[in-house]
Amino acid sequence: MEDKIITIALLPYHKAEVLRSLLEAKGIDCSLENVNLIQGAVASGVKVRINAKDAKKAYPVLDKLLGKAEKSHQKSENFILIPVDFSGYSLKAAAMAFEIALKLNCGLVFYHVIPQPDYFTIPYSDVMAFDAGLYEHLKEREEFVNEEFERFQKQLLEQVGKEAWKTIHMEQIVKMGYPEDDILSYTELHPPRLIVMGIKGPSNDMDAVMGSTTAGVIYKAKVPVLVIPEKAPLLNLSSIKKVVYATNFDEKDFTAIDKLLALLKPFNTVVTCLHIGDRENEELSRARLKSMAKVLKKSYPEDSVTCEIVAGDDLLTDLEKYIQEKGIDILSLTTHKRNLITRFFNPSIARKMVFHLKTPLLVFHA
Repeated sequence: MEDKIITIALLPYHKAEVLRSLLEAKGIDCSLENVNLIQGAVASGVKVRINAKDAKKAYPVLDKLLGKAEKSHQKSENFILIPVDFSGYSLKAAAMAFEIALKLNCGLVFYHVIPQPDYFTIPYSDVMAFDAGLYEHLKEREEFVNEEFERFQKQLLEQVGKEAWKTIHMEQIVKMGYPEDDILSYTELHPPRLIVMGIKGPSNDMDAVMGSTTAGVIYKAKVPVLVIPEKAPLLNLSSIKKVVYATNFDEKDFTAIDKLLALLKPFNTVVTCLHIGDRENEELSRARLKSMAKVLKKSYPEDSVTCEIVAGDDLLTDLEKYIQEKGIDILSLTTHKRNLITRFFNPSIARKMVFHLKTPLLVFHA
């Protein structure tokens, strides 16, 4: 009986060709359907078809191509990841990360992604014609980035000093791709203890920043992300005394607080769990916060953790007022997964806060 032929993917032509090459390298027979080469046109959706008996071997290859390779749980590696774009706020974030690395006795990895250019190709049977000038452009871009890295590191060296500079193991990675996707992919393969990113300060044009790389990393990263706004004061770690964890009594709060206290252990800080809620439910909120305080006191008897509630109507305004009045150095919270529709119409609190406030923000993945 003849083997059943199945379609395992519907991909753009160039990806379908890559997948076919990968499958054939594994000894899996593969064919493409829906390819239209008339007048140089290629169908947007090309079917990749294989024998059903080869499906078990083929799907891991497909998943790896699409970035969905199955991964075993990995422990955090002893380094801090710093995505850089060579801006002033990126330098500020790097300086903060350097101090944290000194305290935690870990390394630093500077990560820069050169935006992937669009490739314009004309297919002729099995031959693809590329614009030769594109390679020269990419070569020049890479040389420019290496020069920028040297300038960036010289500026950082001036800030941290030669003696401290020698004590930290540092690496730099430059690659071409898509910044958000590549940063997240790297953290999946090599989970850092912390990601430290700079971000441009508050702007009237909120639509321009909501889709930024930083927002995407905050939302999707599975490791803690420390965001340093452009207008945040240049702090040294010895001056960081007060940290606020914003809670809404979510079941994930205790996990986030546990990670927060572990990260802050080398620093002499006071952590306050703060809830800002509407006045109608103030009594219920106070009861829940009291219960939370008991659990925290029992779980972390040696750590300085307090709980506080503020009744208000505007979360961001009330939080900003609290931060200014109490002299808070870092704001921390957890972010939650939302479906695409909810994210579009009702951005998460973490995303709103990072663009609204001028205080460093430490975000944990729920």
